[in-house]
Amino acid sequence: MNGWNDFARTAFFAAAVALPAVVMAGSFEEGILVTDRAETTVGPVDAEIMLPGESILVQPEEGMAHEEGMAHEEGMAHEEAVVGPVFESLPASESSAVGCINRVLRPATPRLVAQVDALMLWQGNVASRPLYTDNTTGLTALDVNQARTAMAAGPRYGLFLNLDDCHAIEGNYFNVRSFAGERSTAPTYDGYMMKDIAGLPYTVDWAQVMTSGQIQSAELNWRRRQQGGLPITWLAGFRWVEWNQRLQVNDVYAYGAGVDTVNVVTGNDLYGGQAGMDVALWNRGGFLKVDAVGKAGIFYNNAFQRTGVPTEFVPLTAYAKAEQTAFFGEFGVNSSLRLTKWLSWRAGYSLFWISGVAIPANQLSLVNQPAPNDVATINTSGSVLLHGVTTGLEARW
Repeated sequence: MNGWNDFARTAFFAAAVALPAVVMAGSFEEGILVTDRAETTVGPVDAEIMLPGESILVQPEEGMAHEEGMAHEEGMAHEEAVVGPVFESLPASESSAVGCINRVLRPATPRLVAQVDALMLWQGNVASRPLYTDNTTGLTALDVNQARTAMAAGPRYGLFLNLDDCHAIEGNYFNVRSFAGERSTAPTYDGYMMKDIAGLPYTVDWAQVMTSGQIQSAELNWRRRQQGGLPITWLAGFRWVEWNQRLQVNDVYAYGAGVDTVNVVTGNDLYGGQAGMDVALWNRGGFLKVDAVGKAGIFYNNAFQRTGVPTEFVPLTAYAKAEQTAFFGEFGVNSSLRLTKWLSWRAGYSLFWISGVAIPANQLSLVNQPAPNDVATINTSGSVLLHGVTTGLEARW
């Protein structure tokens, strides 16, 4: 069933990635950019002062017409053929919002770049935390890391505004959920013993652990291309990252007459600055480009944990929070294959590392079931590794 869920999730996000191409196909025109060289080959036009959006070139004076005609016969036709297509006026986009930006800022080609990707991630480095032991062998019968999570998918959006050919502003957002996993033991009467789970000391017949998680991030960066021919773009900015996770432990005892359920929810909100670089690994001016990006920072983390133990004896909900520093880093390799003058297909690999955060498995020993409801502590020494593949589209105008 997990395989079909993964296939359906992947197919959904593939469709979501392809949709922008269909929507934007009619809003972009081939050859919308007019370079300096193309402007020099534009044919004669009206020499009057024109409003924005009209031709920016001036018609030659009448006394020069005959001389230009002779020059054309002597070889200028060949030069125009080499330069490329002739544009008699600026494209329609120059009268739009992009055109307004172009008239305010310094020249840049392209002015805007938009990216839409499907981000498909797996959770790694799930630490061992025994939950139940086998009463016969004394060995661990159920561990948190046995609940291996399936692939989780979500969208990632990026928008780049090139202020000129050296500086740009970048915005990114992604949201991936649910990193779900589950594992259970075989039913055995009085076969398993709880191992320090919120102070509960019971022998049970059957046990189960379920986990889920969500990550989302938003960032705003200032980018500056390295001068001197080095293919490096430096970046620095502000980022917000949220990692929320849930762990639920269920068991049955006395032939199903009793049930225990332990719920642990942790949340981490990270705020802070980051710095990094974007390096062009392959760019020969052709259809294929490959680049690598790395960025990291030290963040303020507002973390909490909430543990609920609704047993049939003493219901308990314990809560604790902490404020401390945490680390977040991202590394990725992305390739871009140009499909048209304005559209490219993207594919790559991404890795995210978070440390100094609260995770549910580290909270199970910090709540004692007989304690008052307002007594609990929190552990923020956990770490999370997420990695996976991305695919999507890039549009430029």
